[in-house]
Amino acid sequence: MSAYINRNGFDDSVRNNGRDAREGRGGGMGPLPLHILAMIVNYVCARFLSLGLELKYPQLDEAGDLARTCRTCRVLHYMTLPQLYTKISLHSYSYIRYSKTQGRPEGHGGASPFSMALNTLVTRNVVGYVKSFRLWGSWKEHDLEECAAVGRVPDDSMLLNCLVRAIIDRMPVLESFSWELDTKMLSTVWHGLVSKTTLKSLTVKFPNKREQRPILLVPPMVNLESLRILDIDPLCHPDDVSLLIADSKKLRELKLFFSPRMRDEREPSINLHAYFGKCRLTERKLIIRSLGFLNLYAAADSGLESVFDMSEMHEITFLNSVEGVEYSRGFSFIDQSWMLSPPKPFPNIKMVRNNNISKFQCTMMGRTTGLERLYMVGQQQPKWLTGLNGQTTENDQGKTPDSTADGGSEPHNGLLLDGKNSIVAMTPPTPNESYIGGTELMKDYLDTIYKCHGSTLRHLLLKPQWRLTADELARLVRNCPNLEQLGVGVEFGEFRVLKLLLPFLPKLWAIRILENPLDSTWTTRIGRKSGKWHEEKISQESVRSEWKTVRWVGLGNYVYEIKHVNAFIADLQAAGDDGSEEVSCESLCKERSLDDVKDIEIWKLDSMAL
Repeated sequence: MSAYINRNGFDDSVRNNGRDAREGRGGGMGPLPLHILAMIVNYVCARFLSLGLELKYPQLDEAGDLARTCRTCRVLHYMTLPQLYTKISLHSYSYIRYSKTQGRPEGHGGASPFSMALNTLVTRNVVGYVKSFRLWGSWKEHDLEECAAVGRVPDDSMLLNCLVRAIIDRMPVLESFSWELDTKMLSTVWHGLVSKTTLKSLTVKFPNKREQRPILLVPPMVNLESLRILDIDPLCHPDDVSLLIADSKKLRELKLFFSPRMRDEREPSINLHAYFGKCRLTERKLIIRSLGFLNLYAAADSGLESVFDMSEMHEITFLNSVEGVEYSRGFSFIDQSWMLSPPKPFPNIKMVRNNNISKFQCTMMGRTTGLERLYMVGQQQPKWLTGLNGQTTENDQGKTPDSTADGGSEPHNGLLLDGKNSIVAMTPPTPNESYIGGTELMKDYLDTIYKCHGSTLRHLLLKPQWRLTADELARLVRNCPNLEQLGVGVEFGEFRVLKLLLPFLPKLWAIRILENPLDSTWTTRIGRKSGKWHEEKISQESVRSEWKTVRWVGLGNYVYEIKHVNAFIADLQAAGDDGSEEVSCESLCKERSLDDVKDIEIWKLDSMAL
């Protein structure tokens, strides 16, 4: 028999102390078995906490539904309150936002939602549940010129840092902290983070304004495992993180995002010795398993081989760094310096992600073996991410952002997407820019992939400009039999050949046909047919045995989900039993949005964001 909880725990509503239940207005709920309560909590919390659970029913509205569940009754309040405050993300706006439904300003009768949320964390006893704390957006400062003239920090920023420090000190289980505001994080917060022995992940965004601020030599953190530094500009007074990188002995993931200004202006102001010089002095190699650079414009430093333990490097990401042959404006001497002194090979590399191609990079890939994931980001930023980057910015004072961009919403991929100051804001080449030498290098890259990595490769995303012929597709399938995700450029005439080759990829479950950014004809032909027409055609093909493992199909910016044959047969049997619903063969395939595949690597990692 199922165990029950005393009825008193269900009668009282937390919001009004049980008044609705006593007055007969529907408050409270009947007593439920413990296993039913566990299912409710799992149902509500799974998506909010990103547990990756396979649930039978669609998820609720994340934080909003979780908060409403907390107010249902005392039992669910006690069970879900810790989950509600596990992840906190607060978005600050530099202007007053108005509700689209009521027309009233947010925080009417009080302060801004951002300030009220900080007040809640200070005054209420809920910070003990917080494991992930994120601050992002824009922070408005006053009297900047007056404070700069006397060498002071504005009181607005100082009070904010003091308040955040007081909150952090009351978080005993804090594991992840992210400061992505456009004002600098001061030593007050830095020293509070250093004292947190539970902190494992840290993201800090430096301001891109040339305002004088104190520069701190950041101390190391005992248990820090992941470090991301955003918007590094040597002329904007960033803090010195060299000691943090050198002496954080558990650091395994390092991502450095430099401001695109230096590369755009060809300003060689970045010196890698300033970030890794202390590592050489200690003569201890960093065990970094995931290394990423974005917008790096610095001369090659041959001493980096003495900084990193190459045998422990598993993932490398180079985006908008070390220009390739597709740039018609040619190389600069800064980028050429990397090709004059090639580093040693990475014996245990598993993932490579870059957006530029060159003979140098192709040669480096040929000096390694055992690569499992290769993502060659397209020449231009994909539309599904460009749209997010082009959303209403906080500088558009005359416009009101969408209601979905409130303080509780999460940005795409957990990254800050706030217009021109976002971490995806950069200057990628335009589609009209000539693609010099790219097709000539295609065969060299493909030969290297087949020869050195074909048997181990599981994820492969090629450049969209590379349009593979029938012979090249056959060679790809023959040399890479273990592919699970494939993104490749194919013209319409080769679709039939690709369909015939699917049986030779028994592990493939996601395939993406890339559009040609150099020719709009491909996109135009795809757009001529409606989504229903594509659903019908894919459904007719997916009943064949060679499609038994394929679940996701992408045609340019269109995405289709194929239901597994066993699930389709179950739907047919269920419909035949009660006769209440008719299930056709078209149910095998349904058009989905790009948001449904944002966590699948061949879509997720095809962007200019770390």
